[in-house]
Amino acid sequence: MPRLTNPRNLWLAMISGSAILRILGAFFLPNAFGDAYVYIRDIGAMSTKLSTHTFALTDLFGFWLPLYQLICAIMNVFVGNGFYVGKVVSAIFGVGVCLLVYSITLQLTANRTAALLAFVLIALNPLHILISASAMTDVPHAFFVSASLYFILRRGWVAAAIFAALAGLTRVESWMLIALIPAIQFLTERRISVVAVLILLSPPVFWFYISWKATGNWLACFQARQQYHDWLLAMNPRLGRFALRQALRDGASLLVSTDIAVFLAAFWAGWKVFKRLLIGDKISNEMLPALPSLIFLFAFLGLLIFAYLTHQQPIIFPRYGLILFSLGIPVLAWIFLTLRKEKPHLARRLLISVIAICAFDAGVQLVGSVGLLNQYSAQRAVADYLRDHFPHDGNRRIFCDEGTVRALSGIPPEKFLSSADAPHERYEFLAFLNERNVEYLVIVKKEDSIPSKLFPWSEYGEQIGPFESLMNAHSEFLPMKIWLYRANQQ
Repeated sequence: MPRLTNPRNLWLAMISGSAILRILGAFFLPNAFGDAYVYIRDIGAMSTKLSTHTFALTDLFGFWLPLYQLICAIMNVFVGNGFYVGKVVSAIFGVGVCLLVYSITLQLTANRTAALLAFVLIALNPLHILISASAMTDVPHAFFVSASLYFILRRGWVAAAIFAALAGLTRVESWMLIALIPAIQFLTERRISVVAVLILLSPPVFWFYISWKATGNWLACFQARQQYHDWLLAMNPRLGRFALRQALRDGASLLVSTDIAVFLAAFWAGWKVFKRLLIGDKISNEMLPALPSLIFLFAFLGLLIFAYLTHQQPIIFPRYGLILFSLGIPVLAWIFLTLRKEKPHLARRLLISVIAICAFDAGVQLVGSVGLLNQYSAQRAVADYLRDHFPHDGNRRIFCDEGTVRALSGIPPEKFLSSADAPHERYEFLAFLNERNVEYLVIVKKEDSIPSKLFPWSEYGEQIGPFESLMNAHSEFLPMKIWLYRANQQ
């Protein structure tokens, strides 16, 4: 396959076009999910230790793998604003993903027009822009995985292993690349790079060592995750069983975030390859370049579906499909050009169909993003009230099950209590609030919130024991209802 050299002006235009949307988003869009505020908290704690020269290797240990937080913490030593550093770092990685989608598509198709259209598809994708502007690991992880795939296509096995190792220090699902990359190398070259294998093994070995050093238990992180998982299912019994409505919602979330056209193209390309293997034919030279992309895509898809079916991942959030979207766009371009060559009379209709489906997906994502902004407005209103009125001194507490409200308020985490700490009976719950000196009670309408279950009349602002209604904040789309109560001073 010929290697094509890209003009400098083209690269500058692509970098500028994708960066403007994501950097502006980092400053003006909210974090899309509450997990981002936990990452921001960890970034702040880690950067403080780095700047005071008290950082130890065991400080890397936590609920999540540490690479993204460490990168942000190092930058934050010089910037001093963990909130925006976390968002900007994610945005920069988002730009990198856009450029890698272009490069991988060009490598697969040797067609610059197809590569540019692939770039436009991800650069203008509303969900990718929103998640790129959030301080989370989804986009940085997709960057490392895509970079690994790019170097596989160029037969740079050591470089591919390095980026796969970086992915493995960002999210644990990339540990499966320990098996995938050597398998791909063996399929294509009938050999395995020992150096690459050793590099691939380094993330789990390093993480097990950190866990053991910090806790004395090399599986401590996974045990903590399992405890959280068990608590989540206990608080939300419906998540432990399949319901048609929830399954349809999760399936639609995955399908739209992956993009329907990308999803269909991946399965069509996968079937073409599988059919050849099924009848005993060798994979043609035209199909061979797409094989690594298909292996990566179906490996991540298969892992997600397996986790969902076994209830290890009981909810599929929209952002989970973004890595499949990033890996699948080059496959979409490749299968379109292949079908155009095989059936030229269908090319025009096929192109129109792809454009229509992608536009529909983008529209759904844009509407969903607006809904998330509405939810954020409700959360922000309650958080601002708590920030302005809660006395930081003394032993007063806040009961709140809404993680985003807790994070946005800026109030120290130790001042909060949640349903994880509380009894499940009404009178015991009120006694618990009194014993813990709870001054503010935040009730959010969600299944795992104890006060929402115990006091359904809170929706109408009626008094709850000694607590009187102060305010409520809500969004109609997507639905979010929050009520704020305060203990009377009598």
